[in-house]
Amino acid sequence: MRERWRSVLGDHAETDDIIGMMGHSLAETTAESYGRHFERFAGWCERQPDRPCSLPAERSTVVRWLAGDVCRQPEDRVAASSLKPYRAAINAVHKDFEYDEPAVGHALRAYVRGLGNLQARRGRRRLRRTYLPCAVVERVLHWALDPALRPATASRKVKSAFRAAVAVCFTFAFFARGATGSQLLAKDVRRSPAFGTVVTLRHEKGHAQDSETRTLTIPPGAIVPLERLLDKWEAFRGAVPSTASYYRLPSERRRSGFPADTIDAWVKEILDHLDISAPDGESWSGHSLRKGAATGAHSIEVSIPKICWMGGWSIQSGVVHDYIDPSCPSSAAAAVFYGWLRAGGAVGGAAG
Repeated sequence: MRERWRSVLGDHAETDDIIGMMGHSLAETTAESYGRHFERFAGWCERQPDRPCSLPAERSTVVRWLAGDVCRQPEDRVAASSLKPYRAAINAVHKDFEYDEPAVGHALRAYVRGLGNLQARRGRRRLRRTYLPCAVVERVLHWALDPALRPATASRKVKSAFRAAVAVCFTFAFFARGATGSQLLAKDVRRSPAFGTVVTLRHEKGHAQDSETRTLTIPPGAIVPLERLLDKWEAFRGAVPSTASYYRLPSERRRSGFPADTIDAWVKEILDHLDISAPDGESWSGHSLRKGAATGAHSIEVSIPKICWMGGWSIQSGVVHDYIDPSCPSSAAAAVFYGWLRAGGAVGGAAG
């Protein structure tokens, strides 16, 4: 790709800088994912007797790859609804080379629809990733604040569950994507009686190109139980280097944030510890925190502009509505976390 653009741009003093900057056009995790998928596609093309070209690829080659590799073996078969990243990877590389996108067209759409219909008839139903109710997170909060829970003298398992509880409650409070929450560093969280809790969203997806990193402020007294929880966590954790993970346990030597998908493991860990399960046919993941925050805030009539600001959504795009279940009833638990965002809303929440 570098050589392709060098031939287009020519050999100039600015060429290397331009190519290097273009290499940062995708978020790091997206670039890694696309790279893996395209490498798999190119490898499959190389192994075929007729050696179809992977770049530029024909539309028929992409459909063949999906059928002959990605969806071939029952144990490897992905849900039809999960094929989008594979297609996006192929198209992204072709667009970078200014070739026509091959992972489009009627044949591909028909294949994906047919696969989905067949999987449904065979009884394969994907668990729906729904919002995590505020009442569930409040239960996690109450457990973590229980005076009987003394992390310093607890077992390793309970210490780990306590860390998971803190991460889940804190991420839920500021509407973060799981990847944003799990990668928080100590320097990203600043707390004071005068200003409250200020969070720097250093790894916020979709805002990497902004001139300034976004920050959110939860005013003093806005969510009193959360303040108590963070006090308890920081007292247990002790001082850590500014560049270390905010969620580093005292026994750990991690020097940076946790991987982007760690919040999924933390959600599962604390819910399993408290014996809480999603309803049949549903699942809860780190993304459910973001949905739960938007849905919970909406249920108590927090305005859409405020929800968009907290979640980092553009108010013009309407994407925020994909995260809101308007059928969710209001609750006291939602008011604990988001009551301060309502017009004229009191701050403080329940003590728990």
